[in-house]
Amino acid sequence: MPECDSGSGIEEAYVSATFQALADAVLPPVWKRTAADETFIPGGVQRCADQYVRIELDRSRFVPANAEGERRPRLSWASAKLLDAAADELIRRGAAQFAGAPRPFPDGGSFAALSREDRLQALTLLDRIDLPLQDLPPPFADNSVSILVMANSFYQLTIFGYYSEWLGYGTTRLSPPQERRMECFPPGWSLTGYPGPSPGYRDLRGFEIGELLSKGVDLDRRT
Repeated sequence: MPECDSGSGIEEAYVSATFQALADAVLPPVWKRTAADETFIPGGVQRCADQYVRIELDRSRFVPANAEGERRPRLSWASAKLLDAAADELIRRGAAQFAGAPRPFPDGGSFAALSREDRLQALTLLDRIDLPLQDLPPPFADNSVSILVMANSFYQLTIFGYYSEWLGYGTTRLSPPQERRMECFPPGWSLTGYPGPSPGYRDLRGFEIGELLSKGVDLDRRT
């Protein structure tokens, strides 16, 4: 299974830690227990779903309204700031609890510092647009539609990255789509029982005419 590279640089470390905190909240690791044994099921961070979210955001055609020229911020960076703004609002209301020491995502901001449960509460604030819009970072300030789109995207993209074929591309998953190659069976497919693509699967597509005639079915009957 491929390793998850977090990148380098202060800004990159901040964005990486923020989206790791997001993936950890949306899809935390769990233990599946049965009478016979227990199985560890890796979460979004262990399956690199945070990388998928960042890549898809930065590949999107969304253009901040107040960004100019080459200094336009990456959407992943702006979205990380949005998550921090929601966390700051939760903290301001006195409704947040911080993760225990040591912090699991030390390079992140206020969102990454929250407990897993409160990170979900911060996401709920965004989903309900229950925070001062004028205080949000660009391009989300006073833009409720963009906030709603991003709030849904945080969940959807994390789940897509976890259950899709993306991790199966292995060392090529960060390459442009046309250069990716399947290197292993995607773990998300195993969890859902999906056997992979096929020209066709056996399924009931009707009955043989001979079988129907042997049962006395009148094929000329109109209903």
